[in-house]
Amino acid sequence: MVTMKDVAAAAGVSQASVSYAYSGSQRVSAVRREHIFAVAASLGYTGPNIAGSSLRLGRIGAVGVLIPGSLSLAVEDPSTMLLVRGIVEVGELADVALTLLPVDPQRGDGNGAVKPAVLRGLVDGVVIHCLPDDHPVVEAVRARGIPAVAIDSPRVPHLPYVTVDHRQAGAEQMDHLLRLGHRRIGVITDRLGPLPSPGHRYWADAETSKETYLRERLAGYRDALSDHGVRVSDVALIEAADIDMPSGLAAADMLIREFAPSAIVATSDVHAVAALKVLSSNGIAVPDAVSVIGFDDAPIADLVGLTTIRQPLRDKGRTAAKMLLDLIAGRSRRRSIMTTELIVRSTTGPAPPRG
Repeated sequence: MVTMKDVAAAAGVSQASVSYAYSGSQRVSAVRREHIFAVAASLGYTGPNIAGSSLRLGRIGAVGVLIPGSLSLAVEDPSTMLLVRGIVEVGELADVALTLLPVDPQRGDGNGAVKPAVLRGLVDGVVIHCLPDDHPVVEAVRARGIPAVAIDSPRVPHLPYVTVDHRQAGAEQMDHLLRLGHRRIGVITDRLGPLPSPGHRYWADAETSKETYLRERLAGYRDALSDHGVRVSDVALIEAADIDMPSGLAAADMLIREFAPSAIVATSDVHAVAALKVLSSNGIAVPDAVSVIGFDDAPIADLVGLTTIRQPLRDKGRTAAKMLLDLIAGRSRRRSIMTTELIVRSTTGPAPPRG
């Protein structure tokens, strides 16, 4: 797709000059305007899109993506990168700056580095990815009336969102192992609260978590366990400090050493792959001795043959971006709930004989 930036490069002018030419501004001469139009026509460029132009009419021409944690963690997390890829694939954003805005998940008082960028008019709207419902930045965005769309969470009144049915997906994830006969099951979960609390956690902690997608997904685990007559108290719950490989390795090592499960359920593919690494380093066969299932179906899942729950990450990003553009243009949007799919590969199998 040819963009305004491509036209500017080919015409030997600034991107601003191309924008002025199409808006009819007197800042470019008639001769230069005709030159820009001729170059644009040769490239097949028909002019700025309506949504992109609407961002520039009295606006900064930038969209922000609020992400929990640091930028370094975001770029390491394949699910976050797939969401961002989906956002940038929306054609209407081709001529609009996209700004990643890391948010401290520990909340604080809302005066973190992200606040000036969002609240001082440096973006025209934001996509919010997996922030707690009560995070002060969320309330600040809503109080200022900044157009916003959430991916998965927060889930607060009058905030449009894109998500999947995490409870149903979690139930399907756990049900897969239960149907294979597993009863000694351990769960590695993402961080349940604003402060990391790695190690053994009570299931009651999951029920009160402000992380909406995790609360729903773990509720799905409990649904499946109940359907199969398994007590949730018999299932070990280990929290990882973050969604990265070192945190996953530490959580998996604790789970395997202290609980010796026949199956491991991870709330992310990153932690599932970490579990596979720990099992391999201990000489434990997968899936003959221990089965492992993840969540997301990030590219790494296919590479290692990981059984997982596929969620449409790029589609979620694209849909959130389109919803945000609608809001910026003054059109109302509500929500989009997408489907997930169980992808069975080589890391799950029947439970080994007891004893």
